[in-house]
Amino acid sequence: MTTNRFLFLAMPVRLTLCLFVSALMVAGLSGCGSSRHVSAKRVSSVGAAVSGKGSGASGASQRIDVSGSLPAETRRLLEEARRWMGTSYRYGGSTRSGVDCSGLTSQIFVNALQIKLPRSSAQQSEYCRRIDRSELMEGDLVFFRTGSKGVSHVGMYVGDGRIIHSSTSRGVIVSSLDESYYRRTYHSSGRVERYYAMISGKTGKNKGKTDKNKGKTDKRKDKPANAPDLKQRMEESPVSVPAEDLDRLLAGVSRKVSEKVSEKVAADPKASKAVSVAADLTAVASAAADKEKAADRVRKALEKKRRDLEDIIDQKVDSVISDYFD
Repeated sequence: MTTNRFLFLAMPVRLTLCLFVSALMVAGLSGCGSSRHVSAKRVSSVGAAVSGKGSGASGASQRIDVSGSLPAETRRLLEEARRWMGTSYRYGGSTRSGVDCSGLTSQIFVNALQIKLPRSSAQQSEYCRRIDRSELMEGDLVFFRTGSKGVSHVGMYVGDGRIIHSSTSRGVIVSSLDESYYRRTYHSSGRVERYYAMISGKTGKNKGKTDKNKGKTDKRKDKPANAPDLKQRMEESPVSVPAEDLDRLLAGVSRKVSEKVSEKVAADPKASKAVSVAADLTAVASAAADKEKAADRVRKALEKKRRDLEDIIDQKVDSVISDYFD
């Protein structure tokens, strides 16, 4: 009787513990963009205790190898990525004290190669050239749809089917694209054109291309060796005019032309009025152009603010949905 009563009282405690562990596991799968301030170290330590695994509980190796055979620009990206490992997650952050997913990719590219990427994951997806997943190479970006609408998470490919990214629960880690969560939420892959232009001549992909100028005849070789150039012919010309005399002659011609034009305008009232009207119209047009440029700058600034606010709202909503319904 006493044993049965004990078991009956222990059941709610066990149920509460199971729900708590399940909530932690769901939180560990969330992507970038959450509006909650999460302590990455606290959650990862609890998750490790539950799963019996360390910070690499995802199963992917947390080591980023930098091969000497890679282009220098790729090595710089990977070395910069290494420096961010273990950084805590912070929504909207872009420093070592806390960084979100798009902040991480932005900082890696600007610090390593001085390439400035757009700030949000959705904007980075539009900025990149779309590539197939099978074409991924180190430095490419991988995008995920963790919520109900569009791209809401991004990571950088580091080789061996893995990405470095900032997780809301564990901070900056390396994860495998073969994990079920990332296979399910995978959206697309993209390539930063400026980065690819830096390494395209060093990856061996341009081998076999012919030199476009090969076989073209140098026209200068057809010129006879003893053919005098223009300067030489002028020097040998029997008529020579000193440079200072030539300058005075040109100045005199220009002055006379100006005087003739002024005389014609002064003699014709219609022409004089037309010149005055033209000058006024030019001034008005210049002022209107300046105002239009100023208005355009204001419009662009307001549009950028609006897009940034929409991105922030989308990321917050998508992340909340992903945290509790994925």
